Amino acid sequence: MNRRYTRALITGVGGQDGAWLAAQLLSEGIQVTGTHRPSSPAGNWRLDELGIAAHAGLKLRTLDLGDPPACRLVVADVAPQAIFHLAGQSRVADSFRDPLGSVQANGVGTLNLLEAMRRDAPDAHFVLASSAEIFGSPEKAPQDENTPTVATSPYGLSKLLAHASMNSWRASFGLAASSAILFNHESELRDVAFVTRKITRAVARISMGLEQELSLGNLDARRDFGYAPEYVAALADMADRDTGADYVLATGHAASVREFATAAFASVGITLEWSGVGEDEIALDTLTGKRKIRIDSSLFRPVDAPLLVGDSAKARTHLGFNPRVELEELARRMVEADLERERRGKTG
Repeated sequence: MNRRYTRALITGVGGQDGAWLAAQLLSEGIQVTGTHRPSSPAGNWRLDELGIAAHAGLKLRTLDLGDPPACRLVVADVAPQAIFHLAGQSRVADSFRDPLGSVQANGVGTLNLLEAMRRDAPDAHFVLASSAEIFGSPEKAPQDENTPTVATSPYGLSKLLAHASMNSWRASFGLAASSAILFNHESELRDVAFVTRKITRAVARISMGLEQELSLGNLDARRDFGYAPEYVAALADMADRDTGADYVLATGHAASVREFATAAFASVGITLEWSGVGEDEIALDTLTGKRKIRIDSSLFRPVDAPLLVGDSAKARTHLGFNPRVELEELARRMVEADLERERRGKTG
């Protein structure tokens, strides 16, 4: 595929989305510079799993996004034609513990990088990994690019600041700045702190006899679960466009955490039977009668939107976005990856 860009800068290259995106761009012959926090090691298990850690087209640099001169230095040195800003604080739960840190990392960090682009690479296309959390607890579903933004969590607020910055710099300075409003997108490379990966890793270990049961929080939260590689492909296509815009990336189908867990256990031949309500709800293995899931009230968030499901009609029309991996297949792929890691003694 011939892109309008041949040099790309990816912040947070060691994260789930950054690693998948780097792998795709490198396969297309694009030179990639990836950044990681100074406190993070240069090596990364995701880059290793994808086989790109030693790729000749990949360069790694440290970058503190809270340091404006450092942002300018990296952008000036790399002279990117496409900037993919995927770094930041990525966990909603963590934002309740450190709200100011989340706003600094996600909001102010985006502004620093935008300013570096405006001054040192104004012809590049800046693509931001925004989030459906900017919609808070919306009254109507599905959500699209015109849904009102009312952040209800510190994480949502931090992402809303970043998202609004894109619109502001686009309007004020004519930059090609695009926001990908990402609904939940998971993969084999998801961090173990996220509930989907927590589930699939536990399922793998339970099926191998290494654990007995799994503790979860809110089972009723319904989310739009997609497959991350399909989403980062849309990010790459966004940077190919001449002008910036906002795009919702979502499957249009919502499932509860309970449904995801049920699919994950089913992938290893364990059928769950659910009973009880609220904090007393449990899931039993229908074959053995043993408990596999219980509720831990300490895992509930102070604020948790009951339903987030996206309408990606704009992305489908303009970008050809067409997510195909459905919930059961997504859960199966993640469980199989965790089974393989457990066999190799790797955690990821």
